Amino acid sequence: MAKGKHTLSCPEVAGFCEQLAMILKAGIYLGEGLEMMSQDNTRPQEQQVLRALREEMEAAGALAPALESAGIFPGYMIQMVALGEQTGHLEEVMESLAAHYAREQEIRDSIRTAVTYPAMMLAMVVIIVAVLLTQVMPIFQQVFAQLGAELTGLSRVLMNLGSAIRSGGAVIGAVLLALLAAGLWLATRGRKTASTALRRIPGLGSLMDDVALCRFAGGMALALRSGLNPEYALELVHRLNEDPWFGRRLDQVRQRMEQGEDMTEALTREGILTGVYGRMAAIGRKTGALDDTMTRIARSTQEEVDRRIARILSRIEPALVVILSLVVGIILMSVMFPLLGILSGM
Repeated sequence: MAKGKHTLSCPEVAGFCEQLAMILKAGIYLGEGLEMMSQDNTRPQEQQVLRALREEMEAAGALAPALESAGIFPGYMIQMVALGEQTGHLEEVMESLAAHYAREQEIRDSIRTAVTYPAMMLAMVVIIVAVLLTQVMPIFQQVFAQLGAELTGLSRVLMNLGSAIRSGGAVIGAVLLALLAAGLWLATRGRKTASTALRRIPGLGSLMDDVALCRFAGGMALALRSGLNPEYALELVHRLNEDPWFGRRLDQVRQRMEQGEDMTEALTREGILTGVYGRMAAIGRKTGALDDTMTRIARSTQEEVDRRIARILSRIEPALVVILSLVVGIILMSVMFPLLGILSGM
């Protein structure tokens, strides 16, 4: 945990909330607990943050204003902490926040794996092909020249392509750096844009639905467990949504609720909760256990996301290996066959 311009990462927030939950469960005064955390910490910068939190909390009389003044904690966490202090359920809220941000990190790791691994494999394919075109093909050209022949057909096209890559190396490098910068921006600041882009890739639309549902169900479980009514809980979770397409569906749900429709029924009609999830939510609402139901839905969808990503990666890896083998084979055969023809005619 370090103080800076950006908010803490999900693992840092989860760890902080888990420690505070343990302190509250032990019956320790929160200010004293923050002091204990600062004494146990070995990093001066983090010690400074924790001591500043304690001073701000004692001055304000509450934890939420202190978290807000620090400027490094997520707004959603601050709102939940304020609700926990108002309702007297701060310990339960802290435990739920720790689980929420741990799950959020799992979701982000899953998405990162689904995007990064294929991208790295594809980059390796491009690098290998570029090396063949720019380093190997000129050697064959020299061999053909010594034999008094010239490359023709496909081999000639590939040779010209390699020459173009060598001459335009600076431009190609600049383009690759720009693409890398764009990828890093999407991973950090452009999550809404990234979500829209991923939905346009065939086969990933339903995966993004599961990711959005997992985040939604986890956020609803936390908000409902904190004592919020379904309407306000939905509004709060809606603000955290990073998927524009899913957000439009939530807008439709809110409109249905404003017309007097039950939330679980509205979620089912808009296709957010389907099949068994819709029935689970309806039963949970009737039995007063909707928060537990949403927790189970979040856990189930997280497992489904992990399974689907594993299946996608298991298909992408062999496909890229086959593509690489075919491309390398075509390049080599385009020069080997003519070379064998010349040698056999000598």
